[in-house]
Amino acid sequence: MTTAVPIKLFQFPRQFAIPNVSPFCCKMETWLRIAGIPYEVVDTPNPRKAPKGKVPFIEDGGQRLGDSSLIIDHLKKTRGIDPDARLDARQRATALAVQRTIEEHYVFVILYTHFIRDEGWQQMRHTFDGVPALVRPMVANMVRGQMRKILRFQGVGRLTDEEIMDSGRRDWEAVLTLFGDGPFFFGAEPATIDATLFGALATTLRTPVRSPMRDFLQDQPKLVAHTEYMRQRFFPELAG
Repeated sequence: MTTAVPIKLFQFPRQFAIPNVSPFCCKMETWLRIAGIPYEVVDTPNPRKAPKGKVPFIEDGGQRLGDSSLIIDHLKKTRGIDPDARLDARQRATALAVQRTIEEHYVFVILYTHFIRDEGWQQMRHTFDGVPALVRPMVANMVRGQMRKILRFQGVGRLTDEEIMDSGRRDWEAVLTLFGDGPFFFGAEPATIDATLFGALATTLRTPVRSPMRDFLQDQPKLVAHTEYMRQRFFPELAG
């Protein structure tokens, strides 16, 4: 049963005409709307005090939980709501493989296109507009430097720009091979994987950050249609 008491969803402040520029925050809020679970958003620019040191996280009955996948598992169990209940074993395995492709690789491509490439940084540096002007450049450069280190440690940061764009294209080519015929990944009704895909696609397609990766995705009718259908159904207030 769905509780009448909304959970609190802690995430980065909203930017652009998407639920959140963070693919994981966007995934989490989208999943809550798919599941029909009441929630309240708490803007959290600094996630250092979060349960796992990152957003999103939730507060549910006084308990704080981090990591979008763990949060979803918790809510499925405690609310008795599971958008994936109809999936068979093969579909669940496919969803996990696609999730890993997006969350363990493609999100690092997003980090590169949005925060490391100059075209992206010109837009995303406004993320730090809430920081006092005197220290804003120092804080922004420090965070950007940390992102460079993360990307180099993960591996994407060791590739050339062309190689990074090619690796991202191959991620989506694999996803498209598995994408079903319906408006959602597995047909007529949304599943958790649709929230995951929307989080990544919205950040790439519906922000003003231009890149070869964005150009590639704009040429994929199925992915463009999925992004727009998800926005219209679950976030109709975010027009434009």
